[in-house]
Amino acid sequence: MAAENVKSFFIAIDPARHRDQLILPRQFTNRYPDLLGSCVILRDLGGRLWHIEVIRSEDRIILTTGWSDFFSHHSLMFGYMVIFEYRGASTFLTSILDHSACEIHMGDPGGSSSTSQPLPSFQITMSAPRFCHRCIFVPGTFASTNLPRFVNDVQIHDAAGRVWQIGVDSRANGVVRRFARGWAEFYTTKNIRPGDTCVFSLINGDVPAFNVFKVAVGGGEQTCYVDSDVD
Repeated sequence: MAAENVKSFFIAIDPARHRDQLILPRQFTNRYPDLLGSCVILRDLGGRLWHIEVIRSEDRIILTTGWSDFFSHHSLMFGYMVIFEYRGASTFLTSILDHSACEIHMGDPGGSSSTSQPLPSFQITMSAPRFCHRCIFVPGTFASTNLPRFVNDVQIHDAAGRVWQIGVDSRANGVVRRFARGWAEFYTTKNIRPGDTCVFSLINGDVPAFNVFKVAVGGGEQTCYVDSDVD
């Protein structure tokens, strides 16, 4: 699927709000209001298909009947992240990350589960003035444990497949201190704002590369990251 055609979003799970139904993010539904029918299909990484009823209430699109079964089967907990990638015909491919950014797989038809090896990860909540649009500071313990020393730059990948080259500043001992050059462009293009949290999962340590997801808190929705065509 071409990167410019990817339509996806990200939900940070709160069982009190999400156990029985799931309201899809406004950024997604406002941009693609006619994309979904009266039922959607969720395909998990084990290959199982879940048929979920959709209702529309005012300007909201809500997953109802069938969602609680998906929720329970995958043992979703507070802080787990569910990524929805639209694949056409009212169908989403879903993947689930636990608290350690480990991708969870529900395997055989009997429902046994397994996980991949945890991805080293850290998260940053953007707040002025230390964390701003110009740079972000990488936790020292993470950098010294997981990143090569005296590295000049890293790559960050968004869920649409776009790759961003980010220059780094290092301490005297070579440990990465902060992401700097190129971060401002990513920050602006992805509409990151103070209060948003970005999760960085290391997918390649030799030539450092990260998958980056954003949890947006503006407007009371702690749920949404829409990856689609970049204007």
